Amino acid sequence: MNLRVSEEMAARYPDLRISFLTVHGMDNQGRSEELEAELRAAEARFRERYADLNALGADPRIIAWREAYQSFKVNPNKFRPSAEALLRRVVKGDPVPWISKAVNAYLLSELTYPLPVGGYDLRGVQGDVHLRLSAGGEPFRAIGAAQDEQTEAGEVVYADDAKVLTRRWNFRDCDQAKVEAGSRDIALFVEAPFAAVKTEELVALVELIASKVRQYCGGTTRTGLLEPRQALQVAIT
Repeated sequence: MNLRVSEEMAARYPDLRISFLTVHGMDNQGRSEELEAELRAAEARFRERYADLNALGADPRIIAWREAYQSFKVNPNKFRPSAEALLRRVVKGDPVPWISKAVNAYLLSELTYPLPVGGYDLRGVQGDVHLRLSAGGEPFRAIGAAQDEQTEAGEVVYADDAKVLTRRWNFRDCDQAKVEAGSRDIALFVEAPFAAVKTEELVALVELIASKVRQYCGGTTRTGLLEPRQALQVAIT
């Protein structure tokens, strides 16, 4: 399986970089009291770093993603980048919700590096994973939704060879490839749309996620980085 970036995306975002993590043979069943305790401690530290929503909004990584949404004509106040949406709730005092060990491992890591992380159960991915612009009108079934939506022309999407996997870059994932308790093989992606997000942070974030997934779920992990200025695809499995 390859991760591919379209030529149009590479031209529009010349500083784009994508860090990835694949996990094979993990056990995502059940809960972990130790992981939940780590989450609560990380939330407390996060609130010390960001006293209010203004402080969070001034973080250059949050700013970069808001600007990325605006670049393809999406209002980031209406459709918030996934990390910002989660972290705003944390600043307000809400806990990170429990989803599964693997998902909460990467949500924990977002409390250290406030960047959006998205991922898929590889059982639900057909062919390669593509980061591209949508022509519009593509069907999309969001996690938990009862019916399909349709993409808008020009929005950034992740897709496989058969369907859209994520709308608005990292706003919402599809139901068909969601990471759930029975997931054993997954792929996760973290992007830097602009130079304001440092490559070192992308790499450190996926390495942190990899270590937490191994700790709480087991399995084997592989990490890597795609820089479209140098190549438009990379093997991820």
